[in-house]
Amino acid sequence: METQLLKCLVIRNDLEEAAVEVRNKGLFRAIAHLKTAFIAFHNLNDFEKTLRPLYREHRGLSAGYNHIEKAVEFFSYLRNRFAGHLVDELFEKALIWKPEILMTLNREHDANVVLIYNFWLLETAINTYVDLDEAHKFFESETDFNFPPDEKRFHDALLKALDEAVTFLRAVEVALKTEVTLPEHDLELWKKAGLTNFEFIRGKKR
Repeated sequence: METQLLKCLVIRNDLEEAAVEVRNKGLFRAIAHLKTAFIAFHNLNDFEKTLRPLYREHRGLSAGYNHIEKAVEFFSYLRNRFAGHLVDELFEKALIWKPEILMTLNREHDANVVLIYNFWLLETAINTYVDLDEAHKFFESETDFNFPPDEKRFHDALLKALDEAVTFLRAVEVALKTEVTLPEHDLELWKKAGLTNFEFIRGKKR
């Protein structure tokens, strides 16, 4: 439970920080924090699966997650295609969707130009979140950030999901703290720390 509680706190903090930056800077100046948010949503998606035994004693948590699950899956998808990996198919699709990229690739690329490229890639990733019939799974239509209502739609959906995910994780934190017993101040803990052996962490196999 200690590991789960620590994960809960880390994921929640990432989501909270992203929400603050989006509110303070707006979407376009907070691109790095958007990527942080997508990664945190992906981590939440994985983390929630480990919480299900906790739901037996804390049934409100299950209902709380059901309320945000659709958004978590959507933003986790954006992590997998846009933020956590640089997927060739996304870049190839963006070159088709936004011919402006091809027309400007040979110019000097300052940070502002690459910022625009990032949002065209994000826009493309959003538009690939479709079912087998090519119907959009989260929004009702294609997203074009040049169209202000589309930008606002994404902005509002992201902030709503961030806030609701933070609320869920605060409830998880409360539940986990009832399951964790902290040790007394014990010199043996520091002795054990001094004997720590560090090994390469291979991660779990998918």
